[in-house]
Amino acid sequence: MVQLAEELRRFAYQNGMAADKTNPFFNRVQDLAAGEEKGGNLELMLHRAAAAQLAQYPELHNDGSAIGFQEDRESHLALQSLPLNERMAAVLYLVNGRELSFAAQALHLDERELLELADSAKHKLAEKLSVEDQQELVQRLQFLEKSIKRIKFSEREAPIQETLGADEQRIEQVPKVKRPAIWLVAASIALLAAVVGSSFFFDSFRLPAASEASEGQLTQEMANEMEQQYAETRENAKQRLGLGEGEFAEFAYVADADQEKDELFSRSNLKQHEDDAELFTKQMEELTWRIETPKGMGESLTNSGHMPVDEMDRFMELYFAKTNELQDFAENILKNNEEHLPAASAHYGEPQLLIEDIPDASAELEQLLAAWLEYGLRFRLADPERMHLLTKDIDQLQQLPQFQTHPFAFDYLQLFMFYPYFDEQGWLVEPSHLINALHIMLSLLNTEPTDSKIKAEIEVMYEQTVWQITKGLEHEIYADGVVKPEIRKLWKTLTTYDPLAAILLPVIDEMEDSGWRQSASLDNLEYGDSLEMLKLEQQGQLSSTLPNGDFPLESELVDLADFDYSRVKELHARFTKSYDRDLLAGVQPLDIYFLYFYANHIKDPETMYHLLADSELKPSLEQYMEDWDPLPELTENALWVEIQQEAIQRIYKKMLIQPMVAYEEQDIGFHRANPLQPALVTERDHIWLVQYQQQEFSQGSDPELQGKGVKAYESLADKGELPKDTSPLIVTYALLHAIDEENFEVANSLLSDESEEQEVAFWRNFASSHQVAGFENLNSMSFTATDLNIQNEIEASLEILYETKETEEWYEHLQMALTPDGWRFELFPSY
Repeated sequence: MVQLAEELRRFAYQNGMAADKTNPFFNRVQDLAAGEEKGGNLELMLHRAAAAQLAQYPELHNDGSAIGFQEDRESHLALQSLPLNERMAAVLYLVNGRELSFAAQALHLDERELLELADSAKHKLAEKLSVEDQQELVQRLQFLEKSIKRIKFSEREAPIQETLGADEQRIEQVPKVKRPAIWLVAASIALLAAVVGSSFFFDSFRLPAASEASEGQLTQEMANEMEQQYAETRENAKQRLGLGEGEFAEFAYVADADQEKDELFSRSNLKQHEDDAELFTKQMEELTWRIETPKGMGESLTNSGHMPVDEMDRFMELYFAKTNELQDFAENILKNNEEHLPAASAHYGEPQLLIEDIPDASAELEQLLAAWLEYGLRFRLADPERMHLLTKDIDQLQQLPQFQTHPFAFDYLQLFMFYPYFDEQGWLVEPSHLINALHIMLSLLNTEPTDSKIKAEIEVMYEQTVWQITKGLEHEIYADGVVKPEIRKLWKTLTTYDPLAAILLPVIDEMEDSGWRQSASLDNLEYGDSLEMLKLEQQGQLSSTLPNGDFPLESELVDLADFDYSRVKELHARFTKSYDRDLLAGVQPLDIYFLYFYANHIKDPETMYHLLADSELKPSLEQYMEDWDPLPELTENALWVEIQQEAIQRIYKKMLIQPMVAYEEQDIGFHRANPLQPALVTERDHIWLVQYQQQEFSQGSDPELQGKGVKAYESLADKGELPKDTSPLIVTYALLHAIDEENFEVANSLLSDESEEQEVAFWRNFASSHQVAGFENLNSMSFTATDLNIQNEIEASLEILYETKETEEWYEHLQMALTPDGWRFELFPSY
């Protein structure tokens, strides 16, 4: 009755009643239903009484403030704009997911009439919410249902026996509807007669005994055993969570499981499955998942072997819904006891031990922490002022073989681990985390082939997240009226994805023009726009509308066995007359690639230079010509080269494509940034160019380079300075010599200004761990720098290859930065 009372209060709230009036409303509903004939369907009679009571106040309206998320409040308000008959039909059937027959009987309608009202409601809601896709509307209503279920009216309202307030007395002056309450009584009696009749039919049915059953049949002993198994699992789960029956039964997932159990073991269902024991057993397995604790759910899969993808999807759907509810429950307890939570404790990783740090813990907090392992949760610990915030613990699931073989389980787990990413006070994760989260969402929405419910939740999650990072809480996005630097970087980084680029590119342009203060495109952005852009991409209609996205790229594979560059010789002749890049407009990127290597083939570095995209790293023509060394000959080292249309990528307003090359030999000794595979980019007028990268490479023993490194080290040891244009390879050798000589003052001097100096123990540990105390193992060294990124910032890396034994190799990967003093090393990892 406690759960049913809460449900009816929510029903009243959904239909417009103020939150603080729902308790007296339920009292009147009880009184109205009390006169009904005993023995009927109590739940149905109470809903009928509630509908009759609400019908007396057709103009009820509330502001939805009890609902947590803005988009769900919008859906709630849209519902209240409907006529009362359509509103109640939509609430029961569309939002709360009631069976058609139940909703029709509750509103004293036949099923056809209810469907007509629901269809009319859906049409009006779609128009009100500006939603064109019916599936999207269904998803919005499903998420509204979840928000509604989170509301606990009984905790916030006045005593149940309070009298009507003045506002409600005024409402009662509204003329009543024509149908009096007596129609409820008549309908209840009719329903009772139907129930009695059907029960008489099923009373004559019994499952066969084990001794009577044929193979594959469900027996009475099997059904009894499974029903007993459910009761034992339920009791065990309640105890493992440390809850009493009252608390346990209030969870929606428990109520759903109990209802499912009653339906599963009903005579009608047993009759239906009499000849299919296997299907009944599978349904029982899911029922066990539903009532188990999160930890128990994971344990149930330990020895279950392979599972089909759809079963895994259903498992995750139930698991995430359950942990969402338990997370809300646990956070409420922690919030109530927040003053007792220590600001810092080594036990936050093992919360069942946290009680040692809380000598004055309340009973409910002690109970929660003692049962912590069953909840599938962990402390978020991101905000010292809100230590009650939690995330999901997915470690147990990740270790299960079923999750390791499921093609998308890892992505789902990563998304739901930290979800929700925001609450009413702001974001709960760093903006950089949202980049990866949105990447995973888009990957799933574009590549996951199923139409599971969990995938539908990702679509809503995506829509909510895009809204929050663009038009969410002002203090999370702006500081003193200006978009925060980290949000600017977030927006620009997300333009890598076409559906987000379509939204963010015009916003960024207008923001930059206004000093990051104002954007008309952002003001005009509506909630459903992000899904609209996603659907256009899925239909292949989006990329051509974006900057540089309308180039008709052609996939092509070219065999280089007899390749003679004839296809680009005429283009070379035209281009070299003026080096006017406009002559390259519309030329396929593969032809630009061949033109570049044809110039290399005929020793024409000037043409190669003019085919390079502009870059902060790009030297002057004179310097380039002076330093130029020919690249490896393409046709002598490669078997074929290929451009694939689907390989094109967006980097802000530039488009990037990387040719694929097959080599004569698997290991041709090229360094990390292979000179035969430069990136090709376009940023205006369909003109493709070769992306410039600063590259240096040394292979094998190089006494000359090592000697220069020794001199650089000695200069630094004598308190001298290195020339600003010192090669990064020489800087690297100087570092290695400093470590070899244990001159850690020099080693620290080769760190960038933003990197902290390291202690002697760090450098010695680094040396011993990575074989850099000497040079005898050093096999090769390669350096690459580029500014092809969202922020056009210089990124540089250096890779050293050591041969520790004849057949063993060790790679050392270091980051470098271009400082006012020249190339220096970024902060090393903490070895």
